[in-house]
Amino acid sequence: MGVSVHRQHAHLDAPLEEVWSLVGFPSRYPEWWPRVVEVQGERFEEGDDFVQVTKTPKGKIQSHFLVEQRNDLREIRMSCELTGTYAEWLLTPAQGGTFIELEMGMDPKRLGDRLMDLIVGRRYFQAWSKQSLDGLGRHARRTDVTHTRTRIGLLR
Repeated sequence: MGVSVHRQHAHLDAPLEEVWSLVGFPSRYPEWWPRVVEVQGERFEEGDDFVQVTKTPKGKIQSHFLVEQRNDLREIRMSCELTGTYAEWLLTPAQGGTFIELEMGMDPKRLGDRLMDLIVGRRYFQAWSKQSLDGLGRHARRTDVTHTRTRIGLLR
């Protein structure tokens, strides 16, 4: 069965260090990431896990995330240990601000998640990516978010 993947690029008119301080530390996600209301965890290094509380139409849910990759000022990739949903942020200094490549998707682990992914995965991750970049832009020092390219795919 396929895996939904959505990649979106953006340029934020904010310094790399400032963007990283929001993206690289999950404890700050409730400040800007849509639907994230709480993050519980002591450390957020590669191999660490944390609990994220997210607001959904059905109420609040707790999800356990694993930090799969983390390179200071460059990238962080985390995945939900139950559903297989993941987000990977790649940051690069560019034109006095920060170029961001965001990849979101799902490597579904359960039948229900596979069905959800097949039915609405593409649209869901496209919308969530845009909302995430917009939320990040609103909380960075300067709020000019320029979406440069969008690519949606289904890997088989």
